Amino acid sequence: MSRQVLREAIGLLERRIPFALCTVVSAKGSVPGKAGARMLVFEDGAFQGTVGGAGLEEKVKTLAREALRTGKSDVHRFDLAMHRPGALSSLCGGIVEVHIEPMLPRPHVLLLGGGHVAYEVYLLCPRLEFEVSVLDDRPEYASRERFPQARGLWVAKPNDWFPTADLSPYSHALIMGYSHALDSDAVYHCLARFPGWIGVIASNAKVKEFKKRMVERGLPPAASDRVEWPVGLALGAETPAEIAIAIVGSLLKDFKLRGAAPQAAATATSAPAVGPAAAAGESGVPAAAPGGGSEP
Repeated sequence: MSRQVLREAIGLLERRIPFALCTVVSAKGSVPGKAGARMLVFEDGAFQGTVGGAGLEEKVKTLAREALRTGKSDVHRFDLAMHRPGALSSLCGGIVEVHIEPMLPRPHVLLLGGGHVAYEVYLLCPRLEFEVSVLDDRPEYASRERFPQARGLWVAKPNDWFPTADLSPYSHALIMGYSHALDSDAVYHCLARFPGWIGVIASNAKVKEFKKRMVERGLPPAASDRVEWPVGLALGAETPAEIAIAIVGSLLKDFKLRGAAPQAAATATSAPAVGPAAAAGESGVPAAAPGGGSEP
């Protein structure tokens, strides 16, 4: 049973579905679930596997759902002798300790533009277990040679890609292209269709112009309020590497304080695939040296 539960857990992680992994780490005396027994608990209370059943399991389910809400792991001790103070209503008589660990999806960052700063952001993300996908209309800036660990690579303009793209796998979108026109299109489509965090490399003048363009395209003025622009922590960053550190700091701050998965679990049912558009990005064009600047 434990192997089956672990196989299922790996699949859930791949599909970015949050769950709590509950494991019996200690069992003393007469108990229903032995050490190593595992159960997965979902946000809606559904579960797979078992840690022993009965009242113990119901208590674990409640604690697991709370762990999913708070994002905090803990080890809980349960006394199964009802005659002892504080024990569960159980006649088993033993004592069980259960480790409850919330397994929340790590960020999956969509880089809209594969230039200087995007490349540096990409280099930082694996150390934080953040996944990265890249969209750029220039094949050499969305190639497997340039981004060997990217989850998805897409060679297309925003206006061509967004209308049919499945955005549910992504938690964050970073807009840092080489053209204000393409960046403006990317901002519009993100605001219209993407529920997650949005960050844009932009000067104050660019922000003002983009806000005006969003209204001209039919979005309410308040729609732009959820964009972080200029994106990044205020570190006085200047070089692409420094700017990337500031941006990834913003990503990490959002992930830790707000959570990485704005999409409902029901929508995150499949991992992003390298599909036809991505295949175009893997055309064998040699990767350029880190380059392709972002327009301020």
